[in-house]
Amino acid sequence: MYQAKIALRSLIYRKSQYVSLFLVCMFGVAISLAAIAVSTGMIRSLNQKARIYYGGDFALMCAKDDAWLDIYNYEENLQLVKSALPKNAIVSPRFELDGRRGSFYFEGVQALQQTFKGIEINNEKALLSSLTFAEGGVENVLSSPEQDNWVFISLPIAKMLGAHAGDEITLQLETHDNILNTVQIEIKGIFQDSSVFGMYTSYFDFNFLKTAYNRPADYANRICVSFNGKKITPQKLHAYYDSLSKVLNMYQWVDDKDDYIDADSFETETWGFIPLSANLNDVEIMELAMDAIITFIVVILTIIIIAGIGSTYRVLIMKRITEIGIYMAVGMKKRSIIFTLLIESLLLLVTGCLAGILLTGIFCSIISLFDFSFIPSFDMFLERSNLCPRLDVIKSVTVIVSVILATLLAVLYSTVKSIKIMPVQALAVTE
Repeated sequence: MYQAKIALRSLIYRKSQYVSLFLVCMFGVAISLAAIAVSTGMIRSLNQKARIYYGGDFALMCAKDDAWLDIYNYEENLQLVKSALPKNAIVSPRFELDGRRGSFYFEGVQALQQTFKGIEINNEKALLSSLTFAEGGVENVLSSPEQDNWVFISLPIAKMLGAHAGDEITLQLETHDNILNTVQIEIKGIFQDSSVFGMYTSYFDFNFLKTAYNRPADYANRICVSFNGKKITPQKLHAYYDSLSKVLNMYQWVDDKDDYIDADSFETETWGFIPLSANLNDVEIMELAMDAIITFIVVILTIIIIAGIGSTYRVLIMKRITEIGIYMAVGMKKRSIIFTLLIESLLLLVTGCLAGILLTGIFCSIISLFDFSFIPSFDMFLERSNLCPRLDVIKSVTVIVSVILATLLAVLYSTVKSIKIMPVQALAVTE
């Protein structure tokens, strides 16, 4: 195609005129893609912390008038749940307790908690492995399976107590029958998390916490299901709900767990299917707000690119009237001239977008090296104390395609308006 050759030669010959347009395109695309990547990484980190806190991709809770949110004979129910789900589902019981019923003590210092979580470490080790441990970790527990009086606490709480991994602290706990119980526990891990999901949360051995709270051995208060980091779509969640409905008496689908918990009464055992999203209504509002801000930034930058390149191209074309007249004089049709100028702008946009992608990669690599854990409550958006930008292919491709197509339309409009001139008139113009 001779138009492509002419466009490429023109772009190289006039490269000094196009530097500013190239930079506008490059930086506009780079900022847009970087904003998308950073926000995607932040939301992914937040959701992963929520998965750890809530036990996976969804949880099952059981209610009956005389046993509200209590699961007795949990092992029998555990087998029923496993039979209804795929083999790769990790099904684990949990015992969760209001942290206000107890507190930690170490060398005369008290630390309060919001939530105590009793977990089966062998089932949840993959889930907990994404926690950032400042001291100790999951392996410390797995290496001594005979010991059950262990705990994972957050770094802010450890600093408050002045304790380290390996230290033995005291847990004072008001039991189910309102008796004050005191037990000794060893800190096996201190994780870095000052967010709402971690700072006042501590993890115990499932059976140890039940015993300390004076609950029977066959007791749990939720069954958690995870799929080891695989993305579970809403369609799959609904399919799992339908499968479980065949083996358990399930409550209707809920988008907010309070719809199930606040139900009036259940004469028979009724199970609630609580997807992760049903716990995160406030978080989802924050995600929507972040998406709205990022979308606004991307739209503004896209408009700047379109307006900047479109208007500047019109000026450049006006300066090239003589050249256009020569093309007409040698027999080139207006359509071919327009096509040549569009290819020229397309080459400029493609190189600008490629440079923008490269610049985004460099920026994301650099920003992921910095420790942002010093920002209060920002840990919920971090992985191992760092921002970890993530590629969102659909959003990124949408931005690039939108920039290219919209700018080409603007250039087309400018070009059509600018070449409505006779060859003789064009040749009479001096640049």
